[in-house]
Amino acid sequence: MVLSGVSQMWRAASQPKPFGEPYEETGVADPSRADLQAAVERIQRLSDEHWWALDPTCGLMRNRAWLGPGGDRFGADVLAHQRTLHECLVNAVESARAKLAALPERT
Repeated sequence: MVLSGVSQMWRAASQPKPFGEPYEETGVADPSRADLQAAVERIQRLSDEHWWALDPTCGLMRNRAWLGPGGDRFGADVLAHQRTLHECLVNAVESARAKLAALPERT
C-alpha cells in the first residue's frame, strides 16, 4: 500500500542518524558543507524577501484604515500574525546557521 510506504519513509526520516550515514530507507545522505551553506543563504534570502510581507496591511491598520470592532480585531490579528511570521523567519535562519556551525570541518 502506498500510504504505508510513505509512513515508513516518514518514520525513517524522522529518526536521527549519526552524521555522514545515509538513511537506508530513503537513500538520503547528510548534506555537504557547500550544500548546507547554499541552503543557509537561500533561507536568509527568503526570510529577507518575506519579512515585510504584512507591513503594508499593518501600516494601514495602524492608520485606522478599517474602523469599528471588526477593524480593531483584524488589526490586532494581523499584527499578531506579523510577529509570528518574524519569529518563524528568525528561527528558520538561526536553525540553519546552527546546523551549518555544527557541521564538522572536513580536512
